[in-house]
Amino acid sequence: MLSKVLFEETFKLERQRHGPKLLSPILLVVDLQNYFTDMESKAYLDGITDVVRNTERLIEAFKSCELPVALTIHKGGSKIMEEWWGNTVEEGWTVPEFSDLAIFYKDTYDAFHETVLDAFLKSMRVDQLVICGVRTHLCCESTARSAFTKGYATIMVEDALCDKNIDMHVCTLKNLGNGFSMISTTSEVIALLQGYRS
Repeated sequence: MLSKVLFEETFKLERQRHGPKLLSPILLVVDLQNYFTDMESKAYLDGITDVVRNTERLIEAFKSCELPVALTIHKGGSKIMEEWWGNTVEEGWTVPEFSDLAIFYKDTYDAFHETVLDAFLKSMRVDQLVICGVRTHLCCESTARSAFTKGYATIMVEDALCDKNIDMHVCTLKNLGNGFSMISTTSEVIALLQGYRS
């Protein structure tokens, strides 16, 4: 997560070209499960507490506007992911505090791969994904790129995304901001939602 000044400096060009705006959005919370948020887990991410807090703010704001919210949960792992990482996401690392959301289980990075997410979005008449969660350069990036190729606009919420280190996080968002996605912050999205509601 970047300071406000550093955020503005880092993504100045990307945001000049494609400033954030809301269409018919859904908030997609990617893999924000205990596997990454519990300090006892081997996959715990530093900085995740702020990401969870910002995600909760976004969920509340979307719900107050009666806009859809969905969650992906990474469960197990595809064969190639298991070969690549040497492990899988164990059972039981769920996210009970978000259990009232529509949930899509996946076993690879891309939330669209072999799930019914696309059909769900079409049924909700969604044309834009506002993406938060973990990890920025893996599941979040893969899902944003896949969404773009399927015709959905995307917004990546910088301070509601988390990665192993800041370089992976920033480089991913720079790449996405160049070719695939609008880059924003929690406060900015909430402000856009207030205008959207009115």
